[in-house]
Amino acid sequence: MSSFEPFAIALRLSGATLEQYALETALKQLTVRYEPEDAQGSFYAQVEIPVEQPVRAILELAERSGPAIAAMLEDRRLGRAVLDMAFDYPAEGEAMSARLPAHAAAAIAAYGIDIEFSVYLTDVEDDEE
Repeated sequence: MSSFEPFAIALRLSGATLEQYALETALKQLTVRYEPEDAQGSFYAQVEIPVEQPVRAILELAERSGPAIAAMLEDRRLGRAVLDMAFDYPAEGEAMSARLPAHAAAAIAAYGIDIEFSVYLTDVEDDEE
């Protein structure tokens, strides 16, 4: 059975042409990273999303920041918006799956935000040793 339990979620914004304060004001939340990209006047920004209740957090992100992101993508103040959800895959695992509920995916996609799943190989130590 699959479950939706990412260990990290980040909204990654590339090609931003706004200053950090203007971006944070538009998003109605703070960025944890804001740094120059290779192109002059272009910035990368990242917003961390809480993982305690990931579906609720995604829906709240869509409601709070979605319209502003869609507008910034439309007028090219943002080049790309990606919601990256990170999952761990145990080194001894055989398979893994995760299901993102349709209503959460639709809420994000409605504003032009891509969804990306990142999977990281992890070592799980036995507590029995």
